[in-house]
Amino acid sequence: MDWLYPLYLYALAAVPMTIGLYLWSAWKRRSVLRRFGDRRLVRQLAATVSARRRRWKSALIVLGFGMITIALAGPRFGTKLREFKREGVDLVIALDVSQSMLAEDVLPNRLTRAKYEIEKLLDHLEGDRVGLVLFAGDAFVQCPLTTDYSAVRLFLDIAHPSQIPTPGTDFSAALNRTIQVFQGSETQTDGETDVTRALLIVSDGENHAEIEEAQLAARQAGLVIYATGVGETEGVPIPVYQRNRRVGFKKDRDGNTVITRLEESILQDLARDGGYFRITRTSSSLQDIVRALRRLDRRALEVEMFEEYEEKYQWPLAIGIILLLVEVLIPDRTRSGSSRSLVMYRARDEQEEPVEQA
Repeated sequence: MDWLYPLYLYALAAVPMTIGLYLWSAWKRRSVLRRFGDRRLVRQLAATVSARRRRWKSALIVLGFGMITIALAGPRFGTKLREFKREGVDLVIALDVSQSMLAEDVLPNRLTRAKYEIEKLLDHLEGDRVGLVLFAGDAFVQCPLTTDYSAVRLFLDIAHPSQIPTPGTDFSAALNRTIQVFQGSETQTDGETDVTRALLIVSDGENHAEIEEAQLAARQAGLVIYATGVGETEGVPIPVYQRNRRVGFKKDRDGNTVITRLEESILQDLARDGGYFRITRTSSSLQDIVRALRRLDRRALEVEMFEEYEEKYQWPLAIGIILLLVEVLIPDRTRSGSSRSLVMYRARDEQEEPVEQA
């Protein structure tokens, strides 16, 4: 036996308190009647009131509310093992954290906006395992594949260009690191390699390395690649901050201000087997990837066995309601007592009437 809401059981402490109040009330009533007048006369005047019925009504009220309290606690009896299969796809999100992602053509900047849209995406995923890879001139696994989306959000919040000292943007590093993530997850899925693998690249598209070889390796590993471009195609400078204050803009070796813009061509080429999405200044189509993922083959990622209890709150609830209804139907007064009292009054009047005439 188990309880769904065991805290409600503390309310049962009110049952002995209620019984004590009823007993105190009965004692108080008797003491008042003794002060009112002759005990025999008072009993005759109150012959219609049944003390036994009062006791029964009090007992029904106490038992009724006690049963309702037990029902609120949610009693559960009996257990049986149930199998739950978690179905979905494996999705790795590769987030670009290079310096160009600090450009402010998308407010507050590309990186912050991208993180916000990814968090919104996590709210719509169901059963999928999600991993996080951060990349710039190099790449590393920020969060392995997991169904704990709160952990993914935690690692996503702290993503920043300072985590990768290697400058630039290398898509091949992101692809190779993602392949390693999926290879490392095979032991977690009992060696099943037929689980659909998807990669979502979120970047401004500026690439500084060759990607053909890594792109081929990703396709051979069975990755379905999606890409999301962040920013605008018009060029903007890259701000430089020190102690959370902007101190200027990034410059090249010749002292010229570096201009960054969204490069869609490479992202569209990467995502030709999956889909391409945009995050602009005023809109975002990243949430459309949810429908794209649901069209993929969803396989069982893990099987969990758990004990399921059978809810039995209906029985104490029904008993409690019935007891309270019965209490309402039982009257305090008896008809026989009322008739007997009326006969006694008439007999007493007949006895006293001749004396008054005399």
